Amino acid sequence: MKNSNQNPSVFINGRAQIIEMLQLMDPVEKEKIIKLIRIKNPVLAEELHSKSISFFDIQNLSTESLERLANIVKPAIFGMALKGLAANVQKKFLVSLPREYAEQAYQTMTTYYANEKDLATRARNKVLEIASGQAFRIKQLN
Repeated sequence: MKNSNQNPSVFINGRAQIIEMLQLMDPVEKEKIIKLIRIKNPVLAEELHSKSISFFDIQNLSTESLERLANIVKPAIFGMALKGLAANVQKKFLVSLPREYAEQAYQTMTTYYANEKDLATRARNKVLEIASGQAFRIKQLN
């Protein structure tokens, strides 16, 4: 006798969906939700906070935090991460960074690479990985 419920199992990754929603939210709303989650589950709240950071959130780091980030991330990687972003976003980053570092990043940013779309994505992910660490709290809005 066959079971009438032979639908294949469906896996729903709730964390991934929450992270995706948090990435699209206004920073104030996002922080409210994370604070509510932190009351019940601080570990989950920290995971959601660190994984929901987008590259554009890095714009909200203080100048001091951006300089500390520049001490860790190589200028070539940061310049590659800026490739393809809007000119006003690129400018905001470059003027916030130490001059010599910004010049090196700009050099990479303006150099053509055959696979630059993939390289830019990988560079953004690397910067995010570092920025989402304990040393860089992206809660400071300018």
